[in-house]
Amino acid sequence: MTKINIRLFWGFWGVAAALWLVLNPEIFFATSVFALRNPMMQFSGVLAIAAMSVAMILSLRPRWLEAKVDGLDKMYRLHKWLGIGVLVLAVFHWLWSEAPKWAVGLGLLARGERGAGGATRDHRPDPEISYRLSWHG
Repeated sequence: MTKINIRLFWGFWGVAAALWLVLNPEIFFATSVFALRNPMMQFSGVLAIAAMSVAMILSLRPRWLEAKVDGLDKMYRLHKWLGIGVLVLAVFHWLWSEAPKWAVGLGLLARGERGAGGATRDHRPDPEISYRLSWHG
């Protein structure tokens, strides 16, 4: 990839990840694997959907974008690498879904305590943390 495409590729992932992390800071206060599981699945899912959306836009071959990435061949290459990134994220997303269950089955993790509605109690944010994270002063 050319220097501009490398910047676009990693810049996209960095901006998308930063936006998600700014909007979901409770991920930094997870107390267990099961508390981290749901936010990590959301994180990988949102990044994969965003990358698929950009790849779909690239597949339309817009002329204004073709000029910015120095040609159609480089735009195709960026499309390809976004697709590979989506595949990696899809596997990561699936592993976050299945690996904790496998770890419980092997005895490496204790099953999370269940609350009302079948949700693991660790998924609910602590009210004190939620208050500290609120932007309403």
